[in-house]
Amino acid sequence: MGENQKELLELLKERIVPATGCTEPIAVAYAVATAKEQIKGNLESIHVQVDSNIYKNGLRVTIPGTTEKGLMAAAAFGFIAGDAKRRLRVIESITDEDITEAKRLIKQKKVELSLKKDSTGLDIEVTLLTDREKVKVNILDNHLNIVNIEKTDLNSQFKPLKRKEQKINSSNHQIQKYTLEDFLQFSNETPLPELIFLEDGIKMNMKIARKGLTIKSGVGTKLTEMIHEGIISDNIVTRAQVLCAAASEARMSGSRLPVMSTAGSGNHGIMVFLASFAVAEKRNLSKEKLIRSLTLSNLITFFIKSYTGVLSAMCGCGVAAGIGASAGIAYLLGGNKKQILGSLYNMVGSISGMICDGAKNGCAYKLALASGWAVQSALLALKGAIINNTDGIIDPDFKQLFKNLGYLCDPGIIATDQAILDVILNKGGYYS
Repeated sequence: MGENQKELLELLKERIVPATGCTEPIAVAYAVATAKEQIKGNLESIHVQVDSNIYKNGLRVTIPGTTEKGLMAAAAFGFIAGDAKRRLRVIESITDEDITEAKRLIKQKKVELSLKKDSTGLDIEVTLLTDREKVKVNILDNHLNIVNIEKTDLNSQFKPLKRKEQKINSSNHQIQKYTLEDFLQFSNETPLPELIFLEDGIKMNMKIARKGLTIKSGVGTKLTEMIHEGIISDNIVTRAQVLCAAASEARMSGSRLPVMSTAGSGNHGIMVFLASFAVAEKRNLSKEKLIRSLTLSNLITFFIKSYTGVLSAMCGCGVAAGIGASAGIAYLLGGNKKQILGSLYNMVGSISGMICDGAKNGCAYKLALASGWAVQSALLALKGAIINNTDGIIDPDFKQLFKNLGYLCDPGIIATDQAILDVILNKGGYYS
């Protein structure tokens, strides 16, 4: 196996991991759990500071295994029940007693949350204060990337975290040296046993999709009813919508079931794994073809996210993961390089305007929309219906196509991000 092949395989294994609950509040819980491991004494306060995207994504999403919502609840659970060694499954084992104790911490005003208005990119800072000492933990760049742990006595000040000291995880950007041809070659030629771990993502995400289909008023449930009533057809498009929407709704509603995340997001993982699975299931395609298509989908999603950023004002699960899924579906259905690239053009030229207005149950509706269109974009490309590759923000070149999309995210819609947050905050929030 060549060095590039090894590197891409390592990236897949590093960035496709199980996660329980929405990754933004879970990252806060992880930071708090890590801080707790470092400190002694009786808790006086937990102060959480986050960037605007973490703040936005954490406000209205349910913590898994509970009915509680928000970053303050996540911080409290991280302190009471967190196990940092479990990473994105840090609070998976919450009990009823833990929930009661976490609520007590919040009621006693021992948990504080504030917005880091001057931060850029993913930025979480947690400070724990006890009657004996204090500790600060900083996460930057991605949800688990702890760059600083500092402990001091009560009378001393923490050192400012300087940019040159921030050990930013560069794995997000190392993928930019690759081309579409590289991704296709890797997907085609890597021995199947090296990729078979991706099957776990199908099984895990299908399990939570089935859970989502028990939600009586859920999107997946109602789409299924519409199929049975003859309002919409039962086909590869609607099957992708049903599975993706159901899994997302269960996850965002607080299910304890883990999902296989990709590129730092559970909803990204739901989109990539289940949209392709729906097509393979309906068309009776081989396991090998499905696994290889998932390889391509995930790699292209990583590539896109390296330009659009971990979090932004653009809906990542709908746009980045949706685009990646569409390419994988085109591959799955026998598409050549031109047709796969065509599916990318079709997606970038149509769905790129979808905004992210925070993590919440309503994300299921966005996944329903994007998953169906991901399948349709691939089908259109296979039939020769491909958007003009010089239209709007589209570029014929694979890399420039996503550089353009990244520029649209930053600096393009930075002001949009602030406007979204302003609207959300003006509605009062959950801890006003």
